[in-house]
Amino acid sequence: MTDDVVRLWPPKPNATTPIKCLGPMVRANSTALRILALESGADMVYSEELIARRMEVTQFRLNETLGTADWLDANGKSVALRVDPARERGRLVVQFGAADGDVAARAAEAVAPYAAGVDLNMGCPKPFSAGNGMGSALMRDPARAASIVKAMRRATPADVAVTAKIRLRETEAATMDVCRALQAAGAAAIAVHCRYVGDDPPKDPPQLPSQRSLFSRLRSEHAAFREDCALLANGDLYTPAAVAAACAGEGRADGVLVARPALLDCSAIFRTDADRRPRLAVLRDYMRLARRYDAHHKNAKYVVMEMLAKRRHPAAAYGPFNAADPLPGRVTISAVSTAKSLRAIDDILGVDDIVETRPLVDARDAISRDDRAYSDAYFADDDARAASLKRPREGAG
Repeated sequence: MTDDVVRLWPPKPNATTPIKCLGPMVRANSTALRILALESGADMVYSEELIARRMEVTQFRLNETLGTADWLDANGKSVALRVDPARERGRLVVQFGAADGDVAARAAEAVAPYAAGVDLNMGCPKPFSAGNGMGSALMRDPARAASIVKAMRRATPADVAVTAKIRLRETEAATMDVCRALQAAGAAAIAVHCRYVGDDPPKDPPQLPSQRSLFSRLRSEHAAFREDCALLANGDLYTPAAVAAACAGEGRADGVLVARPALLDCSAIFRTDADRRPRLAVLRDYMRLARRYDAHHKNAKYVVMEMLAKRRHPAAAYGPFNAADPLPGRVTISAVSTAKSLRAIDDILGVDDIVETRPLVDARDAISRDDRAYSDAYFADDDARAASLKRPREGAG
């Protein structure tokens, strides 16, 4: 990496300016959302979690049409990872789900030329991850987690940071054991989701005091967390003020990962209030980027529906957005769910200024398949819930 790239990763302990990152979200963190976050003011962006074993059967290709580096699935058509080196150079952290150090090392080595960092997912509680020894299963096995981090560290250049994203264990001492093992194995930063293993946001409340206490104790008892290994906060930081508070005072974080709040409104979380863009403009910006990076329409539809949905957010978080910045009545989850193309989503959002700055992807580069399931039923209750909130209660005066 040349000197003209400002080095932001890994974040430094006790840095004057905390780092703001788009946190990893499965399905959502494809190229378009990552670039949207960067344009909105994020310092760094994470990829969605990629299963390390999947990367072993991908085909790497430089996509000259889009100016991207692509890792194609075994079918040669669907994209596992698409990176824009011109926009993401020095800003991208690729996250992996892995249960084996050798597999994780090969995946990390493959993406290293295009990444500022590689991250081990140790928080996902989903049965596919935990049941296969990945994700939150690693929280119960710090030695194996450390061996994976060590293998990733050996396989990547020194200027590619190795990090991990964890959750809280049942006791502070147990969580500290995990953090110490990861740091000793070579982790340059540890992000802590302020929920216990198995908790489900937003149903289960965040444990912000526990996270802050953990950071304070790690720094007071271990010089490594004052000098070498940064501690990042993750979880329910819905406003710039909340981000600032997480990075101030005793037990402060060296930076934050913002996931669901950024999906709700990238502009509101990464920009100042004075610079914030209207929600409709943010949705349109996302669709322009989805077209720019030739997103599959099913993935773009999923992300837009997530940007409209309320099911993943506490009411106190999304209420102010709706009240201060309502969307046109035509822009609903139900309407978007009928879309069968990027153009159909554009029409719903009123994107009428599409300018093709490069030719559409030719047949050789086309993404003709997306094998993942995107169920519209996942969002089905949101429009009904929104309507019920507007409807007067029976008997109300």
